[in-house]
Amino acid sequence: MGSIKALIKGAGALRPYLNAVRGADRQSQDGGMMVVLDGEPAATARLRAMLGVDADRPLRDGDGLVVHAAMPGHDPTLAAAVLAEAKRDGRRVLAIIVGSDEQRPEIEHALLEARPLELSNLAHVVNLDDPAPIREAVVRTLDDDAVAAGRRHPALRAAVGDMLIARAARQAGTIGVVVVIPGADMPAMTLIQVRLVAQLAALHGRPLDARRGLEVAGVLASAFGWRAIARRAAGVIPVAGFALRGGVAYTATRAVGEAARTYFAQVGEKADQPLDGLNDVIKRTLSRRDRA
Repeated sequence: MGSIKALIKGAGALRPYLNAVRGADRQSQDGGMMVVLDGEPAATARLRAMLGVDADRPLRDGDGLVVHAAMPGHDPTLAAAVLAEAKRDGRRVLAIIVGSDEQRPEIEHALLEARPLELSNLAHVVNLDDPAPIREAVVRTLDDDAVAAGRRHPALRAAVGDMLIARAARQAGTIGVVVVIPGADMPAMTLIQVRLVAQLAALHGRPLDARRGLEVAGVLASAFGWRAIARRAAGVIPVAGFALRGGVAYTATRAVGEAARTYFAQVGEKADQPLDGLNDVIKRTLSRRDRA
């Protein structure tokens, strides 16, 4: 009877990690469609190339994000009406307002005249020369659909990866601050990091199965040096201990994410299995962070 109870207890402890892996896979499969709404021809073509969106995809295709480049000298009224209708239909919409500081307010006003468009549906840039802020705005708008969009559109993967890693690191840092019982932070921290690795794998088209997700959990749950450093630091400087633990948790989670992203973007494309060599990459990265 005791062995059965232990088995049930063990299965229950593993369930959150299995769910994290499966959830990341589901997250990458559904949604993520994007359409660039026609506008000024050169700007529309530039935006489509920047996002990796097919010019032939019709507006009615799916329920994904609708993006538009609103340019000076090009009447935004029709585009605003289409974006507003798409939002009323439950779609995500984003208007990239392009122009100088003097030109953009006029375009913004014209777009906001079309209800229910609001400021959260707009992003401002001076020009379309730098894709980074535009991709970041698109990823923020996609939110939960960002992993699926990045899987479909490789041009977005760097921005999606940045968002996933930053979000997970903030969550881990918060846990490091608020959980004061030694060792009590490990399950939550490991779960955050397993979910992050699974999301990055799915983002790069290398989804993990449950068994390999547990392999990652085993690596991350090991007694890495950064945990010992955090405990020692908190003991030496008790008043600042919470901040130190939070900072170490934040940094360690970023290291895990950076290692996983590098692996899946490069080595992972050549591996026969999604985790061939990943554990070693994570361990080496954490070890370097520990020594630093």
